[in-house]
Amino acid sequence: METSASRELLTDLFEEYVQWYSTLAEEHGTLPRSISGVAEDGRQFLFLLDALELHHMVRNKFVRFVLDELTSVAYAYGSLDIRGESDEGELVELLDIVAADAEHYIMGSWQVIRSQDGRVTDLLHRGSSEGDDTEKHPGTWFLTGSIRFSEIEKARYGALLEEAKPQIIFKERNAAE
Repeated sequence: METSASRELLTDLFEEYVQWYSTLAEEHGTLPRSISGVAEDGRQFLFLLDALELHHMVRNKFVRFVLDELTSVAYAYGSLDIRGESDEGELVELLDIVAADAEHYIMGSWQVIRSQDGRVTDLLHRGSSEGDDTEKHPGTWFLTGSIRFSEIEKARYGALLEEAKPQIIFKERNAAE
């Protein structure tokens, strides 16, 4: 994929994911962890990851496996994180969104505001950035080739993917809407 086409695709994916998460927060009050990959031919998938009961390191390897198996050349990833705010000494919940390919990334963070019942009521943009050093930024390295799989892992992740396929949403980005 050409760099200019890739950057345009990444920008589109990032903006789509930001809008999707904003809509989820507004209409449903929830923010699931998710991955969306796009193949060179325009086939795209969306996979909600919250139902996976995997340690975060195993889940990350599984995400990498899914992107490989579904021949993704670019992806968007959304996840929640808790971080300490050094100025105030308090913890904040953040929604992190990244769109990346093997060479470039766009990432942003939003502070999650919840009501007393735990529903998301607002997302406050904390900043966005982009760059070309994908292996140095967590959440942007899925397509950099930095993960290898043993035969046992390939079999395990292949079985997990087959089990999950009915819940994965597929669409054609190039199809007329």
